[in-house]
Amino acid sequence: MWSFARSAVRAYRSGFVGSFLIVVSAAALLAANGVLMETGLRGDAPMLTTVAASFAGTAILVVVLVVASTFAAALRQRHAQFALLRAVGATTAQVRSMVTAEVVIVFALAAPLGAVPGLFAAELLTPVLVSGGIVPAGLALTITPLPVIGALILLLPTALLASRLAARKVTKVSPTAAVQGAAAESAHLSGARRATAVALLVSGILVAGTPFIVPGTMGSAAGATSAFLLISAAALAGPAIVGAVASRAAHATRSSSNAAVRLALVNSRGFSRRLTAAIIPLALFLALGTVQTGVNAGVVEAAGVQLRAGLGSDVIITSPDGVTAEQTAAVASTPGIAAVVRSSTVAAEVKTDGDEDPGGSVWEQTGVHAVSGSTAGLIDAEVTAGSLDALTRAATIAVSSESLFGTGKGVGDTVDLRFDRSTELSATIVAVYDRGLGFGEYLIDESSLPEQSRPAVADLLLAQGSADLSSLGLQTASVDEYVDGMVAGAASQQQLSAILLFVLVFFVAIAAANTLVMLTGARRAEFALLRRIGATRRQLTRMIAIESGFVMVTAVVIGTLSVVPALVGVAYGMLGGFSPTFDWPVYGVLAAAVVLIAGVAMVGSARTGSRRAAGV
Repeated sequence: MWSFARSAVRAYRSGFVGSFLIVVSAAALLAANGVLMETGLRGDAPMLTTVAASFAGTAILVVVLVVASTFAAALRQRHAQFALLRAVGATTAQVRSMVTAEVVIVFALAAPLGAVPGLFAAELLTPVLVSGGIVPAGLALTITPLPVIGALILLLPTALLASRLAARKVTKVSPTAAVQGAAAESAHLSGARRATAVALLVSGILVAGTPFIVPGTMGSAAGATSAFLLISAAALAGPAIVGAVASRAAHATRSSSNAAVRLALVNSRGFSRRLTAAIIPLALFLALGTVQTGVNAGVVEAAGVQLRAGLGSDVIITSPDGVTAEQTAAVASTPGIAAVVRSSTVAAEVKTDGDEDPGGSVWEQTGVHAVSGSTAGLIDAEVTAGSLDALTRAATIAVSSESLFGTGKGVGDTVDLRFDRSTELSATIVAVYDRGLGFGEYLIDESSLPEQSRPAVADLLLAQGSADLSSLGLQTASVDEYVDGMVAGAASQQQLSAILLFVLVFFVAIAAANTLVMLTGARRAEFALLRRIGATRRQLTRMIAIESGFVMVTAVVIGTLSVVPALVGVAYGMLGGFSPTFDWPVYGVLAAAVVLIAGVAMVGSARTGSRRAAGV
């Protein structure tokens, strides 16, 4: 069996090359992320752990979908071979064993080739991690075999399951029926597949509604996962959807005398499963980039809205080196300035578990918004319980409602903070507010901070009134100018997220292009038959161009529809509206990339295949 499997891999190397490259890329991606995760856990870098875990959730979903669809597409074009083996006496178990052996051979070569370099590729992110404040300078990444093992444990079962499902059609029917069925594809879905598709569709819509129940970043992050559920539903129901759309298009153009149009639509209807394997990776590519950038845009916009609504000062006073206590006193005594509040962000860690197991405490990195002076009229954090005026009492704190969600805590309870990983503070909650994106998760008076953790200089001053402060070396800005600057800065600080998203989107783009090339290249016999019965190369090229247009439009529609519910939920949870938070420039670029990938991969492969079919 192993000898036969090796021969099959060599004979069908064009199909396995694509699967090989995808496994290499997937293993490298997962191994690199595993390094970040392990470094965060072992190196006491909680923010790195959070970022890596968040990315891992999306990456695993994408990798599973891509690897499964790639192997399924590679094996689907070999239905005729499997059918012939069944016709000459091969048993179901033998065919399945052969498929398993082929997948294991590919993985034995590809997975180490991708995972090992992936371990060291994570080092390339170190400058970004340090500049973004995610890890301290000098922290070395932890390199162990664990990420490689984890990548193999995830990828191998996924590929085996996909390959078994791809070969299942010809292993469950009689040899004669297998030979007959290998020449055509049915758009009919089994009852289990239809039920699963409906369940994923319903689940996706329900998950997209999470922000209507859990507002803020937590609900929006959960709601964004609905896009993957809806894409998965489309992947399962794809043959029926593509077949139905192609049938209607073919019926609408039945009177057309254009041979290329008729051939393209009839092909699309008759080989809907093949086209689904091409459409879903492209739809995933569009959906992934759109939903991630849409959520990021929603968060940044919501933070700006909350800041704009919550800042009651007339001017924001800053200095390149921070505002000293002497400068603060000078501003407060300047004619025309009625009130001043110092504002700074202090790095801290918050204890996220209870007191039942002190030895097992979990500390998460956070930022504490420290103020000094009366916030009345200057900061409106939209308090829902308690009062910010109580912050002047010792060891008190105000907490955002999102931070308290699910904890059961409220006014009168305590929050445990740690500064410099040594000094701890147990602060009593005196207020709960809703504008956490604008003012941070925690508000505290400087006087409640441990003395060694109090900021030497303030980040900025909030002031009522106006005056010329240039003589003090200070800069002033209106609230609108300050908020615009903060929004622009927040967008630029998402560098690591942008890099990780680009890597993931690039991986999906490679997979989509590979699938299109593989499926189009496998149609050489079809092109040869069409050439023999009189079709010209120009007609074949036009036929594939029309098919590629069908793929483009369908992929864009499916990808867009899969993210709309998620982005509507994000808009409601973050901004209180119903207009989807599309990042339109990014969406436009991704949609154009879908068109480019489909056009180049399909038409280019078809022209090459038609030349070979004609013996050129």
